[in-house]
Amino acid sequence: MPSSPWTDELLDPKRKTGDPLADRAIEEIYVQGREEEVREALGTLGRNAGPVPDGLPDRLREYFAASEVLPPWTDPALVRRGQGLLGRYQGHITTNLLCASLPLCYACGNGAQALNLSTRLTEGVFRRLMETAQFVVDVLDTGGLDPAGRGIRSAQTIRLLHATMRYHLSRHESWDTAWGVPVNQEDMAGTLLSFSVVIPKGLAKLGVELPTADRDAFFHTWRVVGHVLGIEERLNPERFDDGAALMDAILERQQQPSEAGTRLTKGVLDFIRECLPGPMFAGVGPSLIRHLAGDHAADIVSVPPADLTKLALQATNPLSFGYGRTGDTVPLLAKASNELGLAVFKQGLLLTNKGRRYRWQVPTGLTPAT
Repeated sequence: MPSSPWTDELLDPKRKTGDPLADRAIEEIYVQGREEEVREALGTLGRNAGPVPDGLPDRLREYFAASEVLPPWTDPALVRRGQGLLGRYQGHITTNLLCASLPLCYACGNGAQALNLSTRLTEGVFRRLMETAQFVVDVLDTGGLDPAGRGIRSAQTIRLLHATMRYHLSRHESWDTAWGVPVNQEDMAGTLLSFSVVIPKGLAKLGVELPTADRDAFFHTWRVVGHVLGIEERLNPERFDDGAALMDAILERQQQPSEAGTRLTKGVLDFIRECLPGPMFAGVGPSLIRHLAGDHAADIVSVPPADLTKLALQATNPLSFGYGRTGDTVPLLAKASNELGLAVFKQGLLLTNKGRRYRWQVPTGLTPAT
């Protein structure tokens, strides 16, 4: 067997590397004392699809111009095919985001420190979850990666948020340099792969075996997004199998218990209970996280035991309709996954925000945790 290219010698330096293009833009804003002015100006982007406002600092204008240019290897046909999976598997994709992608990221103890502290940069865990779900929709919506599309604007804004986190957290007394640079290249690559690799694998665990062409198109779509997000090309591999191998290497290096990861995962479980309220749904979050992210990661972030029996046996539970055997876990969990994913859209993206879109905001500094 050939040795893996994803060695410690390659990845260790990436924990000390940020994103020079975005970092320079954010630093200029703070040096000039224009953070509030810039924040208000960026608010005019509206639905994450508007034109870049006039009057921005020079390096921020350069940032927007450079980061909206898609790489020459972008295949528009593959992007359209990859985006088409959202319409077919909206519920399952959303559930995989909540119950696989995020817990796996939170199980990486060093990276979880930045995510935990960054809740101080916005309005708390709940809003961050909704913003992330909205980002996935923006990227996978038809036309999301077209010029000035919502997906590009959303990715550009998130990239600036990452740079803001690096600016503040690297200067914060709570930050331990042993964790690496906040939101470093390895952590960004792992987060991207938690979408491009983990979601297709999660679909398979729910009984949805994607054709290889669909899987690769989905991976390509997120690879384009990774470029917009500022991930180095060396950590943004071309092939799905290489991406899966890199994800495995990052998890092997970074998975470890942390108070931050447990706190963030509790936020996910609380969010699931908000979307599917009532005792009959109490086992949905732990069961799906353990099924999709795996028991090892679930144990690291202190997820309670799965409770499939309750899901299957409660006669009044709509998830049990059509599934009478407690051992038939994939159909049962597939039903639970679809119910949860659709509820996120109905009760989360729409109702909890009074019908308005959640938009990523670039904050001006650290505020008390909520």
